Amino acid sequence: MDSRHLTLAVALFSALGSACGQEASAPALEPTSVVLKWHHQTQFAGVYVAQFKEFYRKHALAVRIDEGSFKVSPIQGVASGENDFGITSQTQFLIERAKGQPIVAVAAIYQKSPVGFFALDGSGITRPRDFRGKTVAYAPTHEIHFKALLKRAGLDLRQIRTAPYGYDLTPWYTGRVQVWAGYVMNQPVDARLAGHEVKIIFPDDYGIHTYDDILFVSEQLLQQRPSLIERFLRATLQGWRYAIEHPDEATELTLRIEPKLVREKQLAMLRASTPLIHTGQDPIGWMRREIWQGAQGLLLEQRLLPAPVDLGKAYTLQFLQAIYRETAAGSS
Repeated sequence: MDSRHLTLAVALFSALGSACGQEASAPALEPTSVVLKWHHQTQFAGVYVAQFKEFYRKHALAVRIDEGSFKVSPIQGVASGENDFGITSQTQFLIERAKGQPIVAVAAIYQKSPVGFFALDGSGITRPRDFRGKTVAYAPTHEIHFKALLKRAGLDLRQIRTAPYGYDLTPWYTGRVQVWAGYVMNQPVDARLAGHEVKIIFPDDYGIHTYDDILFVSEQLLQQRPSLIERFLRATLQGWRYAIEHPDEATELTLRIEPKLVREKQLAMLRASTPLIHTGQDPIGWMRREIWQGAQGLLLEQRLLPAPVDLGKAYTLQFLQAIYRETAAGSS
């Protein structure tokens, strides 16, 4: 089966009724779909858990999970109607919203951005100020956080040497590159599995607060099918709670999606992601206005937005409030 456009729908079924031969049918499942921001991996474990543990099915949903890639735009998928739900970064969401894309955020899975800057132990690099005169490898997806981090440290790009960015970490391991950018559940995991100790420098620790893996829908879906959104979000958050509590099982379910993945790395990725998803400050998926304001401020500062976005229309808490209000009532 082609995992790049994976269809994981639960078929409708009929159950035999009473001995008199009557047939009882299960309620029809409503078809829907979500497009990920990247390839299958435990970064999206909550979605896979919700699928295989039948949380979606219990909410009368038949969910298709579409894999992301460089060639797949979750925002275009949702805006065009190809997908009902999408996952993207908060900064990309705001940039596209400013361009007129009719999209609305309904949850933030990563409460702290996983974007980080990594140095090997023994390099003498422990803080952003130490980047001066060093060689840094970063991709365009890290540039917003990198520029903001340099500004906090009183540095600019002219004081940094840059190197080509790619999947091969050899230049970092051998010292030709001293700082490598990426996601905390990716490059540091690879480095540790290769026997290296890593110092992680989080922009979040320096006042650069952004969300990541924003779950979003179209304005049209929000207006016309709010029940679908609430049921999908309820099941997805349940999937994430289960994945965090059962990381080994969640990793195995991820491997059912993509058997070629390496279990050891995927489990380490999920464990590295957990404190960024479940911070203990807010419920999983929650969104605060000050974080949205801060992310927008970064983009305005770097001239990536022509004008402020109306945040009151860019995201909504209506579904999270309904879900967690019910959860609180049920536990009291």
